[in-house]
Amino acid sequence: MASDSSAERHANTVNVLTALRVDEGRRLAELAQRTGLSRPTVDSILTELGRLGWVEQHEPADAPGSRQAGRPARTYRLNPDAGFVVGVDVGVNLLTAVVADITGSTRHSATRPVARTASGAERVAAVQSLVADTVSVLGVEPGGTLALSLGVPGIVDPSGRVTLSTVIPDWTGFHVEKHFGRWAGVPVTVANDANMATLAEHWMGAARLVDDVIYVLAGRRTSAGIIVDGRLHAGRHGAAGEIGSIPELYFDTEELLATPGGAPDAIGSVFRAAERGDERAAELVEEFYRRLARVVEFLLKAFDPDMVVLGGGISRAGRPLVEGVERHLERGVFSTMPLVLSELGPEAVALGAVRSALQLAVRRSPLIAALVTPPLTVPVRPVPGGGQR
Repeated sequence: MASDSSAERHANTVNVLTALRVDEGRRLAELAQRTGLSRPTVDSILTELGRLGWVEQHEPADAPGSRQAGRPARTYRLNPDAGFVVGVDVGVNLLTAVVADITGSTRHSATRPVARTASGAERVAAVQSLVADTVSVLGVEPGGTLALSLGVPGIVDPSGRVTLSTVIPDWTGFHVEKHFGRWAGVPVTVANDANMATLAEHWMGAARLVDDVIYVLAGRRTSAGIIVDGRLHAGRHGAAGEIGSIPELYFDTEELLATPGGAPDAIGSVFRAAERGDERAAELVEEFYRRLARVVEFLLKAFDPDMVVLGGGISRAGRPLVEGVERHLERGVFSTMPLVLSELGPEAVALGAVRSALQLAVRRSPLIAALVTPPLTVPVRPVPGGGQR
């Protein structure tokens, strides 16, 4: 590779990595044919990537056809252990951390409760402890990862500062990105939780391959994420989708369902009571559907998307949530637009943070760019647990 120019060497390396990503377990001759490069060039690239730990070489068992021209028919695969990213969902009652490898596959996840009354400093310490413990399972420290990403409730400006959080008031004005960047010593990105969930649904959930999407995060509060022309639209100040600040659309789910300050699953208990035939619970749930339908209708008229996805903690109600919103939704010209349930449920925020961390790693490493630029073909497994936001 020494004789190649830097630009050509980079392009050839990306070419080989891309071929390995699409067709894992290729032989040298097959990689040369697929990439259009000479065997010596591919061999040199694979040797260098192997030295860096990005590619693994495998010797097949002796079998007919396992040797070509007297040489072992080695196969080459990406090494998932070459690097890890961390995605964190900073919920009101729960914290969730997901560690994924460079292919996007979840390697470990953990969820912990956090007191709603926890101070801002206590919540920071809880997040740091969870991240450290989660990555330690894989034998690394936070500083040994490629990137860290956090989804937080509130408005986040482009610099990574929380400009307003009504559910975690102590974090208003807190520069999350700078703090966690100093703590972990790795690139950090921060975004509103609804935006993170939207990324996840567009990446590997209900909105795959859909260009214009509205994701409605329905939990203790209601907010939305927006994708236009395949790109997340956060707005100049990071406030796009913060519909809870509109008086005509605002409602507190706990107050509406008569569960203020309740246990983490208090809202879920009201939905279950309604299913059992409790008339008062059924009335409360129906009013929730009506309020949520108003939110969806507003978003439809404002953005005219291809699809609306209903997610968040309340998405665990399942198909009745979609049916309930449909009963109160004035569709008009939007009669053919799909209104669907999230495929990721309460795990969407953490998985979106993983996606965001991968994207951040792409910007920092040309090698990773070849591995995680769309399409990502390896699915992330859903996170066990999750819960009401």
